[in-house]
Amino acid sequence: MKKQLAHTLWLVFGLICLNQATTAQQIDLPRESPMAGTYYQVGLTDIRINYSSPAVRGRVIWGDLVPYGEVWRAGANEATTIEFSTEVNLEGQILAAGKYAFFVIPRPGDLAWTVIFNKQADQWGAFRYDESKDAIRVDIKPTYQNGLQERLVYTIHDHESDKGYIKLAWEEVRLYIRFKVDVMGPAMENILTAIENAPEDKKWIMYAQGADFILKSDQNLRQGLQWADMSTARRNSAWNWWIKAQLQAKSGDLTSAVASAQKTIELGEVAGNDTFFLKTRDEIGTKLTLWKKELGIDDSEATIGDEH
Repeated sequence: MKKQLAHTLWLVFGLICLNQATTAQQIDLPRESPMAGTYYQVGLTDIRINYSSPAVRGRVIWGDLVPYGEVWRAGANEATTIEFSTEVNLEGQILAAGKYAFFVIPRPGDLAWTVIFNKQADQWGAFRYDESKDAIRVDIKPTYQNGLQERLVYTIHDHESDKGYIKLAWEEVRLYIRFKVDVMGPAMENILTAIENAPEDKKWIMYAQGADFILKSDQNLRQGLQWADMSTARRNSAWNWWIKAQLQAKSGDLTSAVASAQKTIELGEVAGNDTFFLKTRDEIGTKLTLWKKELGIDDSEATIGDEH
């Protein structure tokens, strides 16, 4: 019994020593495929990509190092991950907010590649890839360029405030994954919350900011005009009157737009040191002249900078 106990103790001791020796031999050295990442905000959606970036190093990549028809980790070492802070529409499919492992199935020639967003975000490579945990799969045709991209790189681009694409580039392959996010819904909620919570003497600013957002997004102009009216009813400034003028013009009411633009000029000139007006006065004058011309109004009367 004592002999068996002693043997067990020596075995445990040996395992401890082996573990310590193994741990001690793990030297922190540069990776052949260094860690990389990219972050971008499209609308109100945060997008983060983390990956290891392998190099070509004169190797044949597609169909050799990365076999065709097999699930690839879309990088090196750990599986590439892509994280969205809100729900997104990816190539027509809805993907919930969250962090996903990102895999690709390459194919030869003009055949489409399959991109995969898998719910098991933290995994090493694709060795334990489980298709049952896929959130979505999308087929995308790659493009090929003559220029060599030595290291794999991911970038995020936006076309407009609510849409863009994720780009994978390595060797001669370029893969564009297009997405769309909801901007208006969350933004409108944020505006309404800000208006509700603002002190009474600051609400005019919240109304003007909301109207300006709608002006730039070019959607729901009626709501924008209501907020512009509520802003100018509380405080007169060149800034909120100019927002109002542009919304009126976009809505097709050029007569009201001209009147609001002239009010903008009046307020800006009276203020004297209005930074917004001083920076915007040329744009105001140009648009006012254009609106008058469209209405057939003689623009010989005094406008900006003339004596009254």
